[in-house]
Amino acid sequence: MKALLRSRFHRLASGALLVVSWSGRSSGRRFSIPVGYQREGDDVVVMLTRPDVKSWWKNFRSPWPADLLLAGRERTAMGSLVPPGSDAFFALVEKTARGTPWMAKQFGIEGFDPDRGLSSAERAIVVQTAAAIRFELTD
Repeated sequence: MKALLRSRFHRLASGALLVVSWSGRSSGRRFSIPVGYQREGDDVVVMLTRPDVKSWWKNFRSPWPADLLLAGRERTAMGSLVPPGSDAFFALVEKTARGTPWMAKQFGIEGFDPDRGLSSAERAIVVQTAAAIRFELTD
């Protein structure tokens, strides 16, 4: 997927996927992975499911620089974790579940009603099953 996103054919996938690259906080090693994203104003948001079994996002628990290959263009950004349980976090989960209904199931909320929004029980679930990283473009 990274090769496709770096190629002249990136438009086939770059509307939904980007490549995020960063240097590890502890190791200093360089990492790059393709991830799904959504735009939030001028920012780019990556929603994760099952953050308990993924580790890459932990580099962004506090602000950390990253490079994004976004729509065929290299961009610099500062990534940070959207605090789980915050209003901003729940707004992103709802936006994602409304725009991509299959993601609601990935978050563990089978009966999500887009008109009602997240119930308190669903909020308790998504705090455990989702994470959000906001990338502010800095270039």
